[in-house]
Amino acid sequence: MIAGKKIIALCTYRIYDSQVFSFTAELNELLKAADSRLFIYAMNAEIGNVGNTHLAEASVFDLIPYDKVDAIIIMDEKIKCRELVERIIDKANSHEIPAIIVDGEYDNVSHVKFDYAKGFEAIVRHIIEFHKPKHPHFMAGKPDSEFSNERLEVFKKVIEENGFTFDNSMVSYGDFWSIPSRAAAKELLKRDVIPDAVICANDIMAINVCDVFSSHGINTPDQVLISGFDGLDEAFLSSPGITTAICDSATLANTVMKVINGVLRGEKNITEWITPSFMANESCGCPRCQINWMSTVQGFNNRFYHHQDDVYIMQDLTSNIMASDKMADCIWHLSNSVANSITKNMCLIVEDACFNIENNYFLEDMEKTTRSVIYNSYSDTDEIFPYNEEDIIPNLEDIMERGYPIIFNVLEYMGKDIGFVCYSFSRYDLIDYSRTPSLTNCLGMGFGGYVTIRYQKYLRDKIQRMYQNDALTGLYNRLAFLSKLEELKDAPQNSGQKLTIIMTDLNGLKEINDTLGHAAGDRAIATVAKVLKSVCPKGSLCVRFGGDEMLALVPGECNSCDIIAKMEENLTKESEKLGYTVSSSYGAYSTIFDEFLDLDKIIAMADEQMYKMKKRNKQNKKNNTPEN
Repeated sequence: MIAGKKIIALCTYRIYDSQVFSFTAELNELLKAADSRLFIYAMNAEIGNVGNTHLAEASVFDLIPYDKVDAIIIMDEKIKCRELVERIIDKANSHEIPAIIVDGEYDNVSHVKFDYAKGFEAIVRHIIEFHKPKHPHFMAGKPDSEFSNERLEVFKKVIEENGFTFDNSMVSYGDFWSIPSRAAAKELLKRDVIPDAVICANDIMAINVCDVFSSHGINTPDQVLISGFDGLDEAFLSSPGITTAICDSATLANTVMKVINGVLRGEKNITEWITPSFMANESCGCPRCQINWMSTVQGFNNRFYHHQDDVYIMQDLTSNIMASDKMADCIWHLSNSVANSITKNMCLIVEDACFNIENNYFLEDMEKTTRSVIYNSYSDTDEIFPYNEEDIIPNLEDIMERGYPIIFNVLEYMGKDIGFVCYSFSRYDLIDYSRTPSLTNCLGMGFGGYVTIRYQKYLRDKIQRMYQNDALTGLYNRLAFLSKLEELKDAPQNSGQKLTIIMTDLNGLKEINDTLGHAAGDRAIATVAKVLKSVCPKGSLCVRFGGDEMLALVPGECNSCDIIAKMEENLTKESEKLGYTVSSSYGAYSTIFDEFLDLDKIIAMADEQMYKMKKRNKQNKKNNTPEN
């Protein structure tokens, strides 16, 4: 319960499917009247049909707040994955939340079942007993499908009651889909005696059998009677209209609501049955079934033309998110005026682990700890802020006050979930619902691409640093230094400017190595490099020129004496941290930067100054006198 309202979670897929859409709209109105709210957790692919390729999408059901939900409805035939449904049921049971299964069979839960056999029998009896064909045929689904086999048994029963003897030539298999059913229909046309009635196990097969027969000059219903089953919108829009049976959305919603009321009263293991309603139509020779087909056609047209417009917006949004340099740019692309037309009713939550650029989120097994709200159209702020799981989504109570379903989709990329998106619309519009899977995919691709490209840039920069930077000191190596120098030469603004070279060489490296070890010697070299880089002006080129010899090339005005003095001061501080003395000798030389610059010459001049200093240091040490 949230804010005094009972919460009903619906687990389903493809909310844009017209039957699912109608059912959720009807159910939501019933729940609103009971001061309850509907949260929809939806996949956009049937796991049962696509195997394991979309397992990440199934994590949408892990978003269910079991501590706040009062009942869970699971549309089993929509999800088509028994293992997944059982996992949801187990979690519900562990929280003592009643689960209601629609169109499936599980232990210790309540059920809403369809009496498909009874609904299909009404169709078969109408064809056989009213229209009286002489050569009936059954187009089954998949040979191993319980639904297909149940309907085959109904077909056998009815024809045998009406004087036919069943044999295997009276059944074909169309796998419940278009291509195999068309192939099966073409095989029927090769027979010496073509069936004069084809009773199909679903509408998709019926529509395609009609089309194949028609393309070969066989007219429906004059030469062959055809029927389907399951009441698709397309069955009523096709020509001829298909005789079918429909599971009415209003009836389903009312039946589910009856079971919800029962389980909330504490009743256990309720079972309610719904019989699909028989709808005679033109394909069996009856008058056309009058439904509100004009509004349905308009709905299809609107969805089609909106889809064409949305495709370009979403493609642009995806590419812009991928190409963003930082997250703020991603948010801007989500909220700008063009994309806002499709992102104005959503909240976007992403795993923080995605943005750890030192790891590949999609190829490594990274621990998920926290999430962030990347975008929230229900709020005035455009800032990223930490996601609080207890809130479910930001502004939840305000959104609930609208009274419309709250829809959750998982963001997926390369088989991994990267977060989730939540939609809530202020109307029942199939266009809005139809847009959600494409937008979810667009966002998953966009943010997945953004993460991948940032990681690739990180690797590129890392490889570039490995190529051009000395591993111990981080300064440029000789090859990279010479390349950068050419870039400075090519820049017109540098011509005629002052150029100063500062050489430095670590004092007493051999003594450090011999007394403290080579690791201490390496730390001394790295310390000199760090200090050199820190005291030189921005834009200087610092390079490790030899073993313990480094130099800085400083374009523009600078005081080399000040730089050297600062370096000596910093080395004294670093020596205190290290516990042993690190000091250097220095040499400096200034010239004018032009295309005829002789690098070897100016290095030799600075080198000469440095070795004069080094010689003085050795003499001072020998005489045991302080350095000047």
